[in-house]
Amino acid sequence: MAPSRFDRISTLAARARAECAGGGLRRASRAISRFYEAALAPLDLTATQFSMLVAVHLAGPIPLSRLAEVLVLDRTSLYRAVKPLVRRRCLRILPGKTRRERTAELTEQGRQLLGEALPIWRNVQGRLVDALGPQAWGALASGLRQVVPTVQALESGTVRAGASPVRRRTRQR
Repeated sequence: MAPSRFDRISTLAARARAECAGGGLRRASRAISRFYEAALAPLDLTATQFSMLVAVHLAGPIPLSRLAEVLVLDRTSLYRAVKPLVRRRCLRILPGKTRRERTAELTEQGRQLLGEALPIWRNVQGRLVDALGPQAWGALASGLRQVVPTVQALESGTVRAGASPVRRRTRQR
């Protein structure tokens, strides 16, 4: 007797729940975000805002469009995270090279806030790495570095199955 349509759907649904990269990464992202944001809460800082302060500090003045690319954020999410940092005078938004371009710059208050946040991040990061163990953390960190470039290559049609754009770039160096 052939399996019913319901059985096939149940089987595929169970497999999707267990194996779906999108669902698994979203669940992991929500859990990690809660963990980091609870630690950053005394500074009234979200994980996205922390990442933004780090990125602007490392890049120096950076166009908002480039900052969105670096953080893999859409413009709406970027502006939602930028506004509180501008209100707190941690970021300054300046005109860019063109009429439409805006550039984010870290202020002295932003540097101070980042200076307070980094030890918190180091503690939380250390706790996570210790809990996972060095081997699992190494594998996870390696895999995470491949996700964004691989998905971007798949979206642009420049990579075929089994050919990681990360590995290809590494070989070219």
